[in-house]
This record gives sequence, structure tokens and C-alpha cells, in this order.
Amino acid sequence: MALTRDRFSEFFAAVYGKNYAPFPWQQRLIERVANEQIPWPECLALPTSAGKTACIDIAVFALACQAERPPKERTAPRRIFLVVDRRVIVDQAYRHAEILCEKLDAAKNGILHATAEALRGISSSKVPLTCHELRGGIYRDDAWALTPAQACVIASTVDQVGSRLLFRSYGCSDHMAPIYAGLTGNDALILLDEAHCAQPFLQTIKAVRLFRGEKWAEQPIKAAFHVVSLSATPPPELKDVLHAEKETDFTDPVLGPRLTASKPVQLSVAQKARGKKLHRELAGAM
Repeated sequence: MALTRDRFSEFFAAVYGKNYAPFPWQQRLIERVANEQIPWPECLALPTSAGKTACIDIAVFALACQAERPPKERTAPRRIFLVVDRRVIVDQAYRHAEILCEKLDAAKNGILHATAEALRGISSSKVPLTCHELRGGIYRDDAWALTPAQACVIASTVDQVGSRLLFRSYGCSDHMAPIYAGLTGNDALILLDEAHCAQPFLQTIKAVRLFRGEKWAEQPIKAAFHVVSLSATPPPELKDVLHAEKETDFTDPVLGPRLTASKPVQLSVAQKARGKKLHRELAGAM
């Protein structure tokens, strides 16, 4: 029996514990992307601590819900990239995805087993979901490119995904560059966290999306390719934006206090921070 979006809260509790439930905005998002032909919104305008990393869980469950569809009819991509220009957040997102992969792989029954079986059916693999980390300072994990049919989550910095998307893969041969570009730019969801800090990259991937579409491409590519900005300060020109709602999100017992918490700011002036004392005085004031 096919999975449906109505079971997302059950899936969420199975992964994180029975005392955990999706936030209202997360429930609205899964209802939109799981079983409908409507793609992801352009932007999720949500502040820090609103649970944006759970977009990984939403994307994975949406893919499982569409597992029985022919590949050309799926709007849920099999490659899920969470991209952010801060290594510490990349590490956190990778660990989040790693826990999800472990839970799915070990599941023997229930909603997690059903989700895992649906994902296995997509790739004909024993492993339902894999996760990978792309950033500097660690061993480069390119195993995700060896099995294009595999459902996977990739936590990455901007430069790693951007270079692959533009046929300039860091540390890879020229022969592999088209493969990485094809996998990154097709059947892929790019969740760009802190998008306000990565505007050049956002403009680039929007151009890629335009050039692969019907207006420009001689042979338009039908595989899903969605780009979603995760930012508390979305650009005013964006029209399709998911916001926190006063009637639901602000009244949620867990999320509400996070959204309404005061954030006091104090200005400290380092008056002696001049000349040779500049750095010392600034450090002391901080």
C-alpha cells in the first residue's frame, strides 16, 4: 500500500520519539510536496530554531510517498542537497541525515519499514537511503555519484555543490565533471540554508533552472529540479514563500515560544580601539 502524507506525523514520531510531533509549518509543507504536482515553494521564511533541518525528513518522506509513480511523474527528487556556507551547519545536517538513514535501514516493521521499502523500490538497492558530506577539511565522499538511482541526502558547502553544478567539480577529473553536473542538476532538490549569505550561488542555480527549462533548452529535461531558499529574510520579489502563521505556528506550544522569544541587543562601544590597541580593545569589548 502506498504511503500518504497523512502518515508524516507517525513517521516523524517513529524517527525522533513519540513525544515529538511536526511543527504546523512542517505539516503544511509535507501536505504540499508529498502527493501533489505542486513543487516546493521558492522560499521558507522561517527564523533560527524553527526546525528547518527537518526539510530533510520532509523531502525523504515525500519521495517515499511517490515511489510507485513512474520517474518522469515524480515531483519529489531522489537527491536531496542541504547546502550552506558554514561547515558546522553542514556537519549538523549530515548527522541529522545519518540518524535518519540508520533508523530506516534498521526498521523491521511499522511506518519506518514501509518508508524504507518504498525507497528501496526506487533504487532496487538493499540500502533505502544514504547520506554524504561534502566540505573542505575532510575526506571527500563521492560515493553518491556511483549509483545514480540511489535515494540520498547530501550535506554540502556552497562551493562543493556549485562547482559540480557548473562542470568544475573540486578534486575530480574532467571526465567525471559532466556526471557530477548531471546528477546535481537533475532529479535533485537543493535546500539553500542562510540563502541571504549566498546570493551569487542562488542566482546561479536559478539560471541553471531557467536554461534547462522549456524556454531555453532545445530538449527540456523533465526530471525534477527544485531550489528552495531557507532564510528569515527572503527577497521581496519572491512570490511563493512559506511563512510561519500566527494561527498555528505562533500558538504551537513548542514552536511558539521560540518565535516570540525576545532577542535583546546591546551596543558596546570600544572607544580605545585605535591603532595598535585596535584588536586587543575589540576583543575585550566582545
